[in-house]
Amino acid sequence: MSAAENACLELAWEALCRGSIPVGAVITDAAGRIVATGRNRMRDAARQPPELTGGLLSHAEVNAIARLDPDAKYQDHQLVTSLEPCPLCLGALAMSTIGAAVFLGADPYGGAAAGPRAATRHTARFPLHVAGPRTDRPGRLAAGLHLAYFLRRNPAGHVVTGYRADRPDLAGAAGALVSAGLFDLAAAGLPWAAVSGQLLSAV
Repeated sequence: MSAAENACLELAWEALCRGSIPVGAVITDAAGRIVATGRNRMRDAARQPPELTGGLLSHAEVNAIARLDPDAKYQDHQLVTSLEPCPLCLGALAMSTIGAAVFLGADPYGGAAAGPRAATRHTARFPLHVAGPRTDRPGRLAAGLHLAYFLRRNPAGHVVTGYRADRPDLAGAAGALVSAGLFDLAAAGLPWAAVSGQLLSAV
């Protein structure tokens, strides 16, 4: 697992500890250095400008992109995110000029990496290449964290039923995380370094 991928999972963990959906994203430059970070803040109370907080647009990828210089171009940069981007985040990526995106965990409910994207003069100038998911433990953990959040929040909802229908393996990973004490660890506010090994082993 790369440093950028680990940072995404750490941000996802931070989001879960704050009560938000556990998704994290970072942007790296051509040398692989992390130049911007963001996490889901949909249910955060404290504002963190320039990131969006407490609303439907407060997605990890959008918040990472919000930290970029609007006058620069980013074709040689890459966004790394813990979860498959949704249509909103793919649209933000397309408009950001970032050249590539990599995601760890599949999202069979809201993920749109395989779907068609709008073809415009802008996207013709700045094509976006998307790769993922990982099928090993980091990928299963990223998807499992996402689903575990919804298992607790709305166990009979569309996100949970979608995962169970399309990716029962990831539903199993989420269940294993819950059984491993995921929410007790999050409630304790333990740092990612203290829980990462335990959570990776659970999936």
